[in-house]
Amino acid sequence: MLLGENHISDVLQVSFMNGISDKFATCSEDTTIRLWDSNDYSVYARCAVLAGGHPTCCNFTEEVVISGWSDGKIRSFRTDNCELLWAIDNAHKNGVTTLCISNNFKFLATGGYSGDVRVWEIRSRELISHLKEHTSTVTKVEVLEDDIHLLSCARDKAILCWDLKNEKRVSNHTQRMGGINGFSFNPENQNKVLSVGQERKVTYWDLSKSEAEGVVDTSSNPSESDEQFSIDISKDGRYFVTGGALGILRIWDYVEGKIVSEQAGHSNTITSVSFTPDGKQVISTGRDGLVLVWNVFT
Repeated sequence: MLLGENHISDVLQVSFMNGISDKFATCSEDTTIRLWDSNDYSVYARCAVLAGGHPTCCNFTEEVVISGWSDGKIRSFRTDNCELLWAIDNAHKNGVTTLCISNNFKFLATGGYSGDVRVWEIRSRELISHLKEHTSTVTKVEVLEDDIHLLSCARDKAILCWDLKNEKRVSNHTQRMGGINGFSFNPENQNKVLSVGQERKVTYWDLSKSEAEGVVDTSSNPSESDEQFSIDISKDGRYFVTGGALGILRIWDYVEGKIVSEQAGHSNTITSVSFTPDGKQVISTGRDGLVLVWNVFT
């Protein structure tokens, strides 16, 4: 009798449906996307394809999973039986690196290794916008609540804000040192953004201002190679969580920029961290093949 399961290779991302805390999805280099029920931590769906590389990123709803893959395709699956519904070929040369779905579920945005950001209509699967200013791998894309503006970051040290309606860049925020691996909006004010990357710092940004508002070191030991790969702000805006190369998960006070909890559970790089929508737990994924669930408030 199967009592439990886990991925058998690097886990690259965790994602939640909007407002739903008891279901989440993970993508792994073991070629599977797994949908989890956090009530008993069981897998209720497992999506994969033959000879399709591995999934690198995904978002999902009650009905469908939309995912980016290392073979450059975007694939959509049913959540009940993981039937492949459709695929977009050659979405990005050398692989899709990041993906997000609009709040109205009418379009999705993707990023790739060559710095391209592309926007696709979900119903027709047609390319409706090609945004090219990044000069290196795009590491994250996310649509703002208005479904008009899109934020992207890349290893070229830049965070760009795009006006999708007019297909133009409206702001450019550049990190002084090192590429940017991830960012998170403050839910209370989406002009406020935190980012992490190769610089091993958390940077506070206001999208309406050109310069960073503040910087916090993620390690007290400057000799440590603790590049940060993921960050997420809690839904109440009080805390944020980070994870990086040393496999250490840190929870921070947003206003004070101080660590309130530091936990070591992964034996390799943390690739993704996320608060549950209710803020009671954090889920982290790592290159050790683990998916860890942390209780934040009890």
